[in-house]
Amino acid sequence: MYFRFWGTRGSIPVPGNATIKYGGNTPCIELRTDNNRLIILDAGSGLREFGKHLASTGRDKKIDIFVSHYHWDHIQGIPFFLPLYRKGNEITFYGETSDGKRVEQILSDQMAFNYFPIKIGEMSAHTSFKEIIPDCTYNFDNFKVETFRANHSSPTISFRITEGDKCLVYMTDNELKLKDSIHTSASDILEMNKAMVEFVSGCDYLIHDSMYDETSVIEKKGWGHSCNVTLAYFSILAKVKNIILFHYNPDFTDSKIDEQLNDTLAVFKKEKSSINCIASHEGLSIIF
Repeated sequence: MYFRFWGTRGSIPVPGNATIKYGGNTPCIELRTDNNRLIILDAGSGLREFGKHLASTGRDKKIDIFVSHYHWDHIQGIPFFLPLYRKGNEITFYGETSDGKRVEQILSDQMAFNYFPIKIGEMSAHTSFKEIIPDCTYNFDNFKVETFRANHSSPTISFRITEGDKCLVYMTDNELKLKDSIHTSASDILEMNKAMVEFVSGCDYLIHDSMYDETSVIEKKGWGHSCNVTLAYFSILAKVKNIILFHYNPDFTDSKIDEQLNDTLAVFKKEKSSINCIASHEGLSIIF
């Protein structure tokens, strides 16, 4: 299994000198199974750059795009995804019904005439739309996708993707539940997030929302995002092998994300944990 980050930022793209190291594009991850089936996790602004890469190679004709939810930072790359404009491509979007609207209608709405000059139905590729729901398992040719309801302000799905003995969990825009203090004990974190712990348990890689730090997370309670320190303790409880910080605050500079990474590593050192922690950045690719 192989995956690569094309967008790591939350809320809005933030290009500039302060975001060069980790990137300023919003969420998009390329995932390939061992038989090279292409899966895309979320369709933020990073999807545009990835689409240019795909168009230059011309190899991938069948593409599956799993959309965690429909906040703009997770779908804004779709109108600029070049493979949608190539005849012969087959692109399938997976998402859930939200606010009474099915995935096709929701994605089409952002390409209505007042917002974009081309409708999604006018693109040259063959597009299809499939509804998914939380707490289900979807089996494909050589892998499976399990779904889970994230704790977010808008209905959001997390994905656990398994191929053989390899497992990756994508859990963006998820608020790990806390009491009134960031210093909630491990037992409290387990009690308040038991189902989430079980969902990610034992995975090889956990890509997780780390929008806030210790200072800001309490002030943003209920906003649907997590703190990197809480994430560290959560990962220990779930016995994951590697965690990847993701969905960075648009106000966080590269140096601030460096601090987040160091603070997370300090927790693992303090708890004598062997979990490996990585801060995602555009271009980061991992084979496992």
